Amino acid sequence: MDDVVQWLSENWGWVAAIVVGILVVAAALNLLPDARIPTSPDFPTSGDEARDLAVGAIQIVTSEGKWNDPESHTIRDSKGLRSRLVSMWGLTDRESWLETLEELPQRRTDSLRDSLLELRAELARTSGRRPSQREWLAAAKERGASGRDVKSVINAVTEIEKSLKKSALRTVVLPAGATIESVRGYAQGQQIALATWGVALGFATREDIRPVLRQVSAEARRDFGSWEEFGRSYLLGRVMRLVEQGMPVEKAIEKNDDGIRAYGQLFDAKRGNSGPWSTLPW
Repeated sequence: MDDVVQWLSENWGWVAAIVVGILVVAAALNLLPDARIPTSPDFPTSGDEARDLAVGAIQIVTSEGKWNDPESHTIRDSKGLRSRLVSMWGLTDRESWLETLEELPQRRTDSLRDSLLELRAELARTSGRRPSQREWLAAAKERGASGRDVKSVINAVTEIEKSLKKSALRTVVLPAGATIESVRGYAQGQQIALATWGVALGFATREDIRPVLRQVSAEARRDFGSWEEFGRSYLLGRVMRLVEQGMPVEKAIEKNDDGIRAYGQLFDAKRGNSGPWSTLPW
């Protein structure tokens, strides 16, 4: 025993280095809580309901919820979160909640932005690649769309997409060959989250929102071909919403860091992480 104590005293530096190394490896293996997508142990992570809820996952977890919780207990159990939600969304009663839920897709449309994205998608399908910013501007001008607003939208989308090329937990959000064709995914993700918030606020039950979850999920699957396509659409729509509300593009991109992190978490099913976009079928 004395020999062990003596050895430790003589080699404490090595011992400390080993301990630090173990901690670093643990972090690298995503054993830290914030490396996992927030998941409730009280609700399923597979099956139809979980698959529908996963459409709203980024909106839910960036609003401090658990992606698979249809009753949004995090918000239900927090007076502060409930007050903030009511204030931000104007959800004062069941009628206002239902109205917001129904009108959300229309509220998230913008005729100029949406038409420009449709034009770019058409160019991409024709050429087999995402057109450059200059090609996009030229095509818009040929179609009679020109002016400061057109250039502003195209510049904003281009800058935002540069930020989506980064890797999130080893997942590249926007590969070079991908084209984001619309931002409809943003409203769809918000609708799923909003449905669960209605349960948390006492406006509905879990059973009441099942048809809403099914409908929105089905619409998303008609509009997009994969979790990747849907997620990119959601993230672009999220940042563009901030820009359209007057936030500078650079600031709006910074505000989306949590969304990009959630995107990576949703695809990370390694080492016991419950990344539903890796495990649930589109």
